[in-house]
Amino acid sequence: MAKRPKVLVLFDVGEPTSLDVDYTEDLKSPTWKTERHVLNALRSLGYPFSVLGVHDNTALIREMISRFQPDVVFNMVEQFANSLSNETHVTSYLELQGVPITGCGSIGIALAKNKILSKKIASFHGIRVPRFTVHEPGKIVSMGEELEFPLIVKPVHEEASYGISLKSVVHGPEELLSRVCYVHEKFEQDALVEEYIDGREIYVGVIGNDRLQCLPPREMTFGKNVPRESRFASYNVKWDESYRERWGIKNRFPSSLEKQVENKLNQTCKELYRALNLKGYARMDFRLTAKNEPVFIEANPNPMLAKDEDFALSARKAGIDYPKLIGRIISLAA
Repeated sequence: MAKRPKVLVLFDVGEPTSLDVDYTEDLKSPTWKTERHVLNALRSLGYPFSVLGVHDNTALIREMISRFQPDVVFNMVEQFANSLSNETHVTSYLELQGVPITGCGSIGIALAKNKILSKKIASFHGIRVPRFTVHEPGKIVSMGEELEFPLIVKPVHEEASYGISLKSVVHGPEELLSRVCYVHEKFEQDALVEEYIDGREIYVGVIGNDRLQCLPPREMTFGKNVPRESRFASYNVKWDESYRERWGIKNRFPSSLEKQVENKLNQTCKELYRALNLKGYARMDFRLTAKNEPVFIEANPNPMLAKDEDFALSARKAGIDYPKLIGRIISLAA
C-alpha cells in the first residue's frame, strides 16, 4: 500500500490562536461538524495529519508548514480576521507556500463569489442568468428598462444568503427603493436587483479538475402552504431549523426530473465550472423554470463538506462514500 501523504488541515476560528491549540472539545460542538467529519475521515483512511486554526496571523500558517512539512493542505478557511471577503487572500497566500491545496484556487474563488462578474461570464457563454442591475450607495435608484416586478434585492458581497429574507422580493417602486436603501445602510455595499425567477431551487455538485463529474442534483422543496414567491433560499430557509420545520422545507433528491433536463443541468455546470476557473469541487445553484430551463444563480467553490450536507449526500448517491470523497479531494489537490 502506497504511503499516505501528510495533510495539514486549516480551518478558521473566531479569535487569535497559536500552533499547539487542542481543539478536542471544540470539535464536539454541532457548529464544528464539518471539521469533525473531515478529520474523522482522514483518520479512518490512515492519513497522517495535523490541524491549525486560522484567525488573523498568516505567520502561523508559514511556521506550521515549516514544522509539519505537509504534502497537501486541506483548506477549509472561509474567512480571515472574521471577514468572509478575505477568503481569496488566504487562498492566495497558501498558493505562495508551494504546497498543493485542496479545492478551488484564489482566481476561481474570486470569480465565483463575485455575483456580478460570475453572471456576466455565464451570460457571455450563452448561459441564462436573471436580468439584473446594480445600485451603488448614494446613486439614484431606478429599475432599468429590461426589468419587471417582482424583483429580488440582495447584498452584492454577502454569502450564505445573509441579508436575504422574504422582504427581499419587491413588487413595486416603493418596496424596491426601501429594500435597496436597507442594503446600502445595513451592509454598506452595492445592492444587486435581479428578476425573480419563479421555479424550482436546484443544486448540482461538481468534482474534478480536467475531467469533471457532476453529482446527482439536490432540490430545496417547500411545504404546500408556502406561497410561490416565498420559495427561495433566504437566510432563514437555509439556516433556521425551526423555521424549516414549520414551513415544511427540505433538501432532497428530486422526485421528478427528466433525464434530458438533468443532462442539460450537467452540461451547463461543466461549462460554468471551466468558465469560472474552478478546481477541486464546487456546487452550482440554479432556478429551474416551469419549462425546465436552468437559470444560473451562483457558484459555490469549496461548498460545505459535512457528510450530512448536500454535496456529500450527492456524492454518496453517486457511489462515493464520505471517506472516499475526502480522499478524492486530496488526490485532486496533488
